[in-house]
Amino acid sequence: MGTLIFAFIITLLFAMIFYQHQRSEEAVRSVDHTRQVIAYIDSLRIYLLNLDTAVRKYAESRNPADLDSALICRQSSCPSSAQLIALIKADGDLAARLEPLPALQSALEIGFSALRQRAQAGGDATPPEWGLAGFDKSAIEQIHRILIETGREELAQLETRERTRIRGQNVSLALLAVAGLWMGLALVGLYRKSTRLIRAGIEAEQTIRQLSLRDPLTGLANRRFLHENERLMIAGARRSEKQMAVLAVDLDEFKAVNDRYGHAAGDAVLQVAAERMKQLLRESDVIVRLGGDEFVIVLGQVDDAKAAREVAGRVVDSLRQPIPLATGGSARIGASVGIALCCADGETLDELLKKADAALYAAKRDGRNTYREAAASAA
Repeated sequence: MGTLIFAFIITLLFAMIFYQHQRSEEAVRSVDHTRQVIAYIDSLRIYLLNLDTAVRKYAESRNPADLDSALICRQSSCPSSAQLIALIKADGDLAARLEPLPALQSALEIGFSALRQRAQAGGDATPPEWGLAGFDKSAIEQIHRILIETGREELAQLETRERTRIRGQNVSLALLAVAGLWMGLALVGLYRKSTRLIRAGIEAEQTIRQLSLRDPLTGLANRRFLHENERLMIAGARRSEKQMAVLAVDLDEFKAVNDRYGHAAGDAVLQVAAERMKQLLRESDVIVRLGGDEFVIVLGQVDDAKAAREVAGRVVDSLRQPIPLATGGSARIGASVGIALCCADGETLDELLKKADAALYAAKRDGRNTYREAAASAA
């Protein structure tokens, strides 16, 4: 009877291991495919942005070299909307949403080719302000909106599939632990191997968690981090019997940097600006990138409004200094800052952000490169 029970346990154990292995491989394939789709969406967006940027540069310079295809796509085969749809054909709803993209991309490429031919022929090929050969700005915005929404959905699916894979591994650990009570030393090696797999899954989950709370470009905290830690920050300020200051920061003249030097230079400027602001803060302070060129600084404990104004002044002074670019030269930006102090009873972070934004707009109206305090006279 013991032999039969032992044989049954062995058979059942190997059946569970095989089943779990199949599920794990399927989950890995699903995750890898999702990552491939996300990477392809990014490459397609970059390709279409390069087309749009080339036309804008040519409109300003009248130099046919700005329309060189090598500057648009350095790959042997440029990304296409049709290939993207083929990659996600299993998701019928998402594929249906992407159906307008091939026609829109084709129209853009045809217009671009016609523009380049006229430019090489020496004609007046400057595109009209409202569009490129009938491919208007709203269509370009529609392409990017569709791609951004698709990328967000794929990222959400990636997180869900990764969690499913980790959950399956956790279930596998429980099964192996129970089997280990019966199998003893005979299953020690298998148990250790499964433990390593589980540890890798937990680390992957922690990595996903950290990435979801960080801005991938600057490494700063993001909007989700700010709202998840709202209560802790406000409670900390109240326990210390000091004030909390929220500084809304918006970079001045940042769009001009993108237009003049390109998006890669714009990203570099954002990274330098983030690092400069971090160097001005204490370890207990929090700096968040909300998106684009918008930042929020939370000063956890300040004695009074004067201390917050001093920090805002240092931010303005630091960001008005030239930022060297890798391509040579330097970019000049500035910063407008709005200040709001916390906290009245029941006041939320969203309410503080609205006050800080209102003060920020006041700083913008008053000439930029300055700061203003909410519900207070100009600093």
